[in-house]
Amino acid sequence: MKYKRSWFTYFLKSKGRHGIHSPFVFQFVNECLTTKVTKNFVTLRKSFIKTLLNDKELFEIKDLGVGSKKLNHSRSVNKLAKTASSKGIYGDLLWKITRFYKPNISLELGTSVGIGTLTLAEGNKTGIVHTVEGCSATLYKAEKQFSEFKINNCITFNSDFNDFLSIHSNIKYDLVFLDGNHSKSATLSYLELLKDKSHDQTFFIFDDIRWSEDMWDMWQELVESEGFHVTIDLGRMGIALKRPEQVKEHFILRPKIFKTSYF
Repeated sequence: MKYKRSWFTYFLKSKGRHGIHSPFVFQFVNECLTTKVTKNFVTLRKSFIKTLLNDKELFEIKDLGVGSKKLNHSRSVNKLAKTASSKGIYGDLLWKITRFYKPNISLELGTSVGIGTLTLAEGNKTGIVHTVEGCSATLYKAEKQFSEFKINNCITFNSDFNDFLSIHSNIKYDLVFLDGNHSKSATLSYLELLKDKSHDQTFFIFDDIRWSEDMWDMWQELVESEGFHVTIDLGRMGIALKRPEQVKEHFILRPKIFKTSYF
C-alpha cells in the first residue's frame, strides 16, 4: 500500500537543518525544533499520564470518527492513554511549537483523555486552548484530569466537529491540531469550515497522516494544493501553513534528528 511504502521514502528523504532555503522553515528547524523542553513540563506530563494509566475501569465510547484500529467501543482510560499520539517525540514537538510561536488561541479537534490538550496548554500558558470531543464520557475523564492538575487555560466542548465548526464565530485560531476523525473526507470538510476561522500564518497540524491509504491521500492532496504554500512531513504528523507570501515548497524532516534536551 502507498501509505506503508511512504515510510520507506520518508526515512530515505527526510533531513535535518542543512539544505533548507526557506527562512521561515529554517527558523522552524534551527530554533523551534531545538527549543529545550522544561523539566517541569516533563514531570507534569509523566504524572498526568501515570494517573491515566492507573484508570482501568471500562466505559462506553461514542466514536464519531473512523474508530480505532486497536480498540473496541468499550474501553478504559488506560487503553486510550497508551494509544495517544501526544507523547514522546511528537508530544515534545507540539510543546515546542506552542512554546516558540506562542499561539494566542489554539483549537484541538479530538480531546480524547487530554494528553494533547495538556501539551498545547502548557506550551503557552498565556494562550487559550479550545478542545473539542464528540464523546461525552471520554471528555468527562479528560475534564477530571484538567481539574486535578489545574490546567486552567483550556475550554472544553462536547460536540461533533462539523457542528462545532459550523457555529458562527469571529475567532481566528493561530494553531489547529486535528487529531480526531482520521478520514480524508472528514479532514477536508473541517479544513473548509476552518477557512474563516484561521489566518495566513495559522499552523495546521495533522496527526496520523500515514494512518491509512485514505489519510495519506488527504495529505498528498494538501501538499499539492495551492491553498498551502508550506507543507512539512514529520513522519507521523504533518504541518501545513497558507503563507501566500512564500514560494510553494514541501519539506520532509525527521524530528528524531533534533534530539530533545531538557533544562
